[in-house]
Amino acid sequence: MKVNIADPVQMTSSLWQKALDKSATGIIVYESVRNNDGDIESFNIRLINSRAEHLLGFNRNDVLGQTATDLFPTQNSNSFWDDIVDVIDSNTPQHREFFAQISRTQQEHWFDLCIEPMGDGSCAVVSFTDITELKKASQTLIGESMLFNTLSSSVPGMSVVVVNYFQKILFANGELPGLFKSRKADDIVGKRIADTILPEYQNDWKRYVSTALMGEHHSFSDHWGGWRCEVYAGPVRNERGDIAMGICVFRDISEQFRQQQTLQRMNNDLKQSNHSLEQFAYVASHDLQEPLRKIKSFGDLLNERYAPQLDNAGQDIVQRMQSAADRMNELIKSLLSYARITTPKGLSEHQKQDLVTVEGLLNEIQNDLEIVIQERGAVIKTGLNLPAVPGDKTQLRQLFQNLLTNAMKFTRPNQRPEVSITGRLIRGIEVPDFPNLDPFQEYAVIAVQDNGIGIAPEHFKTIFGLFTRLHGRQQFAGSGIGLATCKRVAENHGGTITVESKLGYGTTFYVYLPLHVPAQEVR
Repeated sequence: MKVNIADPVQMTSSLWQKALDKSATGIIVYESVRNNDGDIESFNIRLINSRAEHLLGFNRNDVLGQTATDLFPTQNSNSFWDDIVDVIDSNTPQHREFFAQISRTQQEHWFDLCIEPMGDGSCAVVSFTDITELKKASQTLIGESMLFNTLSSSVPGMSVVVVNYFQKILFANGELPGLFKSRKADDIVGKRIADTILPEYQNDWKRYVSTALMGEHHSFSDHWGGWRCEVYAGPVRNERGDIAMGICVFRDISEQFRQQQTLQRMNNDLKQSNHSLEQFAYVASHDLQEPLRKIKSFGDLLNERYAPQLDNAGQDIVQRMQSAADRMNELIKSLLSYARITTPKGLSEHQKQDLVTVEGLLNEIQNDLEIVIQERGAVIKTGLNLPAVPGDKTQLRQLFQNLLTNAMKFTRPNQRPEVSITGRLIRGIEVPDFPNLDPFQEYAVIAVQDNGIGIAPEHFKTIFGLFTRLHGRQQFAGSGIGLATCKRVAENHGGTITVESKLGYGTTFYVYLPLHVPAQEVR
């Protein structure tokens, strides 16, 4: 009986081929072909694995034993072949990244290339791993890093520190705040973040960074070494949603903080000043009323008991004294009323306010002024759909009652007062001479128009001052505080008041009040 025993060399070669075919790396063994002078002029392919077949688009049966000149006729001058020659002749391996376009597939690849000498100096093993996707990701990361660095560097007063999962600083830029040992970003890159922070802050920042790498977000402001900073510390996730890094962003707000503190102090000082002024006006008015009452009482007593003993000149003096005391009393009451006008508490604290219907308010005012309206024979017309505004009803009553009273008062003799009140909604951009308002905020504008004596243009601004009078008391009675009260009420509500007029042709006052609040309970 005949037994076939396989060739051991053939069996070993077959095992090597099977083992190499399992590799994820492409492998080709090139055997040098030399000319008569001993120089390498081409290569024969002695071995190729499955991964190399797939990457290059070849079948091993078609390439084994073939020369590189026949398989790659257009690439004979490529530096790749020169590298193989150098490796074989010098017996020194080479390792580098290599970019190539595969001729059969027309696809472009980046490879991690390794060329090793083999045997007696006639062969070289070329192994190559496709790193195209890794290279693309790396280039994308570099691009994004450059963009991030540019953007973060272009924001004034901002610095960024990025750490990996082991809290080692991968990236830092900008001038660092005072919690770091060094203000220079380059000095901390490559170090553990805890080692770069001053000892008194290390425990806090170990907690911030470690919890950020666990998914927590921290936003706060703090003060270090003369800096006031807004701080964010949180995770950075990859495309799969996994936490890959931690990021700390610092923004220097020292100047804004100082301005805010200064503004707060000024605001507190102003509140204190206003409070002191209100207290002074109240006390002064109250204290002035007491001697006035005595003057008035003594004047009444003098007039009742001693009038028959006084001649006409003496009686006239007593009468003048009583009139002056009455006027003084009216001024003190008006000043006291003006001093008590403050910004409504809800508006000053940006709280929700009830809406006041202007139409209902005007009806109440006309009922209160019914006798005056009848005595003057005034005609008052109110437009339809007057807006409702958020605010203090008592103060708004003062405003519109003053305007209505003035409209009936400042008329020519024997002239019947005619007053028209209309309203509409406008945008802030349409409000004249009113700085620092939102141009897109809605405002209600209520116009009070009369047919009175009018006002000269040079008095349009001065009429809103305290104790401003354009006419003598004998012609038109009053304290000179009415329009100042109107202006203060309007401004307390975040609005303003303006005037249009022509002497002899009447006057129109425009009251602008913001509609800060949506529909609410109407009172």
